[in-house]
Formats: sequence, C-alpha cells, structure tokens
Amino acid sequence: MTEHNVPRTQPLSTALKCLKMLEVVAEAERSVRIAELARSLGLSRAAVHQQLVTLVAAGWMEQADDGAYRLTLRPTRIGQAALRQAGLGERVLPNMERLVDVVREAVSLAILERGTATIIQRIEPGRPLQVDLRAEATMPISRSASGQVLLAWATERQLAELRELGVELPGEEELANVRLRGYATSEGRWLEGVIGIAAPVFDVRGRCVGALSVAGPSSRFDREKGAKALMDTVSEINEVLSGRPATARGDAGTPGTERGERA
Repeated sequence: MTEHNVPRTQPLSTALKCLKMLEVVAEAERSVRIAELARSLGLSRAAVHQQLVTLVAAGWMEQADDGAYRLTLRPTRIGQAALRQAGLGERVLPNMERLVDVVREAVSLAILERGTATIIQRIEPGRPLQVDLRAEATMPISRSASGQVLLAWATERQLAELRELGVELPGEEELANVRLRGYATSEGRWLEGVIGIAAPVFDVRGRCVGALSVAGPSSRFDREKGAKALMDTVSEINEVLSGRPATARGDAGTPGTERGERA
C-alpha cells in the first residue's frame, strides 16, 4: 500500500475545541463566565459547560467562588517546559557567548518556574574563581537580580499564582524602580560577596520570557561595564526575538510598561 492509499488521520474536533477554550481563557487574563466563553467561541452554553467540566476534571481549569472559570497552575508548568523545549536558551546562546567574552564573568538565562528563577542556560569564562551556580539551578525570586526582573515584568495572573504558592514578593515600588531602570541588581542579598545584574528578555508579543544576568565576585566585578554590556546584549536579543528593531520598542529593557503586557 502506498502512502497515497493510507487513510489520513483526522484531528479530534472535541480536543481542538477544548484547546481553543484554554487559549481564550488565557487571553482574558481573568476569570470568565460560561456566557462569555459561549459568545467568544460561537458555541452553545451547554457545549461550553461540557468542555469546562472536562478541563476541570483534567486539572486545567477551576471554578472560582463567583462561578466564573479560570486556569489552574498546570498550564504554567507546561508553558515553562515549552520554553525550554523550544530552545530559548539555544537561541540566545551566541549572544551570551559574546557577552561572556566582554565581561569575563558568568552569564545566565533564567525563567520563572515553580515560584523561583530557574536557570536554563549558563556560560562561565572558565577561570578558577567562579560563582557556584549551574544550569537547572534555582535562585530566590525576591533576592536575586534575575528574580526581581521576572517579578517586575510578570503579569497580574503570574503574581497572583505566586501569592497562592506563598511566595514572598517585593513591594510594587521596588518593582517599579526595576522597570524604570530597565534592569535589577543584587549585591550580597543572596550570595555573599557576589554582584548580579539582570535584564528582561521579551518575546514577539512584548512579554517577558526570561531574565539575562551577569554575576561575579564583588572584589573584581566592574558594575558599570557589566551593566552596559548586559543592556547592549539584551537589546540585541530582544530585537531578534521581537522580529522588529529594538528602537521601535523604546529604550533597551523598558518595553511593555503596562502590567498586562508583561509576562
């Protein structure tokens, strides 16, 4: 039998409808009611309710006290795994390598995962005295420079999920200062004698998908040189990931100032 004679497998329409519903709820960034979903999806309330019951049973959705529906934390885990599998770290690897050559300090890329800043890519200059970090390591979300960046550009939904997990968050004024500068710093707040500087990495929709950082011992770390090199590198990365020139996004590291535009 040739490939032309093999019956083509058709996608499950019910599965496609459920996945579409997840996308609609995610875009809403708030709890939604059955009537709203029915209008958005062009389905009957009965059909929408059946899909919601299915997604609730599967652990993807939950019903709030007011009767509206919202996503659970499960999509967050899947989304972060997708970022790693999509090769975000590999895509920015050349930029990270060039940054290491300039600053001669450790460079890391971290994402928001399970209430921490999780390193998914790391490069070190290869000299004896190095910061004791490695890929797949986690950093405290509030005390590390990368964590502060991920929080400063997080969506309201992400912040709400972190609060549900019991994560202690910095005040809004502190996060606003990070957004104003375009980067965050941490000196001895997490690792004694270590300075870290981090800036946000944005995707094509202007949402923060990671934090690029430079870290090294305070005894030799050139803060001014490190910050400039980091911001130049982040500007290059954001230009590539956004698909449009960095100048069109505003100053380096400061796009997406509205909470709803940050991720």
